[in-house]
Amino acid sequence: MNGRMIVNIALGAIVVALLVGIGIGVYNAGISQGILEAGRVPAGAEVPAGFGYGYGYGWGHHPGVFGFGIFGLIFPILFILLLIGLFRAASGGWRRGWSGPGWGPGGPGRHGHDGWREERERQIADLHKRLHDEEAGRGRPADPGAG
Repeated sequence: MNGRMIVNIALGAIVVALLVGIGIGVYNAGISQGILEAGRVPAGAEVPAGFGYGYGYGWGHHPGVFGFGIFGLIFPILFILLLIGLFRAASGGWRRGWSGPGWGPGGPGRHGHDGWREERERQIADLHKRLHDEEAGRGRPADPGAG
């Protein structure tokens, strides 16, 4: 780890901590205001009667994790993958680790990965040779230093 990466991680942690702190403060203020408003009854108003228990077992009960059934398991996993992706992007991008050059245009391995360079060099050499052939055909002496 280099110093820049450590600073990025530290700044990211500070930003997350600030956002969490602000969120908790706003949530608590809302709860306090809700409790205050729930206890107030306007003067001369009739207090509503309490509600019963409902219609039997199961009404109002949400099965599964977080009330979403099987999808309640998928959302936390996707959130964790999102966090991992954000961490990887903040810490240097999506570069390959120890896997080497990988698959390239010419196939696997180091030589296959640079296959386009070999083709480019071959085409440049071919054009260079044709240029010298054209100069020799016109009667001009070719540059002795070119090769």
